[in-house]
Amino acid sequence: MLFVSDSEIERLISMREAMEAVEEAFKEYAKGNAIMPPRSTIMLERFNGSISLMPSYLREAGVLATKIISIYPGNPGRGLPTTAAWLVVNDPETGMMEALMDATYLTALRTGAVTGVAARYLAPRGARTAALIGCGAQGRTQALALDEALRPESLRIHDLSRERMSRFASEMATRLRCEIIQCGEAMEAVRGADVVVTATTSKEPVIRRRWLGDRAHISAIGSFYPDHREIDTETVREAKVVVDSREAALVEAGDLIIPMKEGAIKPEHIYAELGEIITGKKMGRTEEDGLTLFKSVGLAIQDSAVAGLVIKKLREQ
Repeated sequence: MLFVSDSEIERLISMREAMEAVEEAFKEYAKGNAIMPPRSTIMLERFNGSISLMPSYLREAGVLATKIISIYPGNPGRGLPTTAAWLVVNDPETGMMEALMDATYLTALRTGAVTGVAARYLAPRGARTAALIGCGAQGRTQALALDEALRPESLRIHDLSRERMSRFASEMATRLRCEIIQCGEAMEAVRGADVVVTATTSKEPVIRRRWLGDRAHISAIGSFYPDHREIDTETVREAKVVVDSREAALVEAGDLIIPMKEGAIKPEHIYAELGEIITGKKMGRTEEDGLTLFKSVGLAIQDSAVAGLVIKKLREQ
């Protein structure tokens, strides 16, 4: 059995490779070749945290994996990460455990990867300016994915913690091919940006429609609770909305559930799943499109896809 650390995964898998693996997983999902039960979550309100169980099986890739992920927004105050995860890979033929992996970095990597894949299909052509709201671990891989998918000229960043934002800028300066601009307000970062990514644990919207241009692309990846949202109702109502999974989004995505409860949109407002666009069943961005919004709650198939790639590389070595 393999024991794989976060540092090994970071050493083995590039963002480009993760994006390729995740894109293939969404193709399988769209074609009905993936088994993925709904995420099971225990909310621990006493401790302001949650634990989720995320199993999936990719038939074509031959990968069966289950992730346990914890999200505790108060952890940074304890010197611990907000998100921590572990992943078990089983042999689909025998059920025996093949690997036990740290999955904290893997989770950030695959979450960035899906943003990169979505941007290729939904971002305006020739996007040059990107904005990132949230400069934690997820923010780093989001930035790497934007750099890989779009190669913007500049990345404007904002975080409630000035220290965290400054640390991000320092650490990512040599990893990104674009200029990093620190912004004191979210509005300053978002105004005029071609692509906006939100990677926060906020319960209330962190961006507003009036800050956005008419042809921007937004990727909202920070929240998967039905009472949390990062995007305001006006933006959601106006945007062409693409999700990772309709089923999951209608249960978990507060960015969509709250506007539905307000009567601003209906479930039919969801234009497509990402896999439908990747496989050509639905069109991605067209010349007529204005705002596009990709809402991701995070799917277990993304974890299985990257875990399978990790095992393949280790065996080759």
